[in-house]
Amino acid sequence: MKNDRIEEYSLLNNAYYGDGGFLNGKYLVQHPRESSEKYQQRLALAYYLNYTSPCVNAHVDPIFKRDPQREYSGAITALWEDFAKDTDLAGTDLNTLVKRWAVAAKLYGIGYVVCDNAPQPGSTIGEILESKKRPYAYLLDPDRVKEIKVDNNGKIIYFSFLERDPKSKRDFVRIFTDKGWELRDGDKIVSNGAYEFGRVPVVKLASREISPFDMFPASEFISIAMTNRSIYNKCSWLDDILRNQTFSILTYPTAKPESLDIGTDNALAYPPDSRHIPSFIAPPAECATVLANQIQMLQEEIYRMAVVVNVTGVRTQSSGVAKQWDFEQTNQLLSSFAGNIDVAETELAELFALWLGAEFDYQCNYPKDFSVSDVTTELANAETAKALDFGTTFNTEILKRVITSYLPDLKKDRVEQIVNEYSDLADMSALDATESD
Repeated sequence: MKNDRIEEYSLLNNAYYGDGGFLNGKYLVQHPRESSEKYQQRLALAYYLNYTSPCVNAHVDPIFKRDPQREYSGAITALWEDFAKDTDLAGTDLNTLVKRWAVAAKLYGIGYVVCDNAPQPGSTIGEILESKKRPYAYLLDPDRVKEIKVDNNGKIIYFSFLERDPKSKRDFVRIFTDKGWELRDGDKIVSNGAYEFGRVPVVKLASREISPFDMFPASEFISIAMTNRSIYNKCSWLDDILRNQTFSILTYPTAKPESLDIGTDNALAYPPDSRHIPSFIAPPAECATVLANQIQMLQEEIYRMAVVVNVTGVRTQSSGVAKQWDFEQTNQLLSSFAGNIDVAETELAELFALWLGAEFDYQCNYPKDFSVSDVTTELANAETAKALDFGTTFNTEILKRVITSYLPDLKKDRVEQIVNEYSDLADMSALDATESD
């Protein structure tokens, strides 16, 4: 399956960052009756109202408002924790990598992370930690992906992408298969290698539920980016109308009309024997009104398509039931995407362990409830749940939720310390109750 969405990815990228055609005016359409000189003036004065970026961020930021709960164990725990601090050997921590991955997945429809490995034959864990020759990961922009092949089950068996050589500034083609890798310069193989874990070292993250055979799905934000491009053009037309027609023109009787020029800061002459008094005239405002209404309508449509009407941009008068339904829809959308992130990060940890040939038990849990509630409400709910007394395990999970809500910036080791202290107290209380009986 070859990548045939390069132009779509370019539009989405430019719409999100306000770059490319929105910065240089490439996306401005010249009117059939518009002169080249007038068109160049519009290009110079064009501005971009970015609605794509806040919509995409509204689908990602709530998921990363709090750190996820991660639990793992195995011989390579120290290596994984070192990886979590510096995933790409350039200082990018795991939370930052996963958030960038989520933004790419939401923006383009799918995001890919490559987990490669630095050669470290026969090294101990201590030597790997010291040398930094361990597996590393980096985000791959989808416009660099050339071709992907899958088997009958949807498993990736071939993955090729463009890789920039920092020295020569040239693009080579790197190919991953389920048996090994190659680096090609055209038809020439520059280098190659093999691995034995039987899979391509690439992990995908989809923005929504898609077919396992669709490696380049359509972005759910492509319609929003195209609508944003339409607003970009209409804003330019509206600005041109306001600039050329807003200021009224003075009409004045004079026998020497050649001494007056038409303009917004001078006068329009007419014969002095006419029966009109001096006055101001202006072009009709209907065109500007129609454009302004169209821009507002498209803006509201963007937020409706993004399912973030109640998150940003538009405030509407609606009943409590309607607001609750809108929230449930948004909450379900965010929760579903958070579940996809859980699976993708777990797969990344499994691939990390495969490179090292070690067993590694890994679980992560991103927030699934995005209701806006204060800490007092969270503590009250936790107290009610704890009163049900379903056992130590249940109460421990409640404690983790309270810590996440009340102390969101607490480090992982401190959270573990609090949980262990609570477990010790629960054990002591159970023992005292047994002795008392």
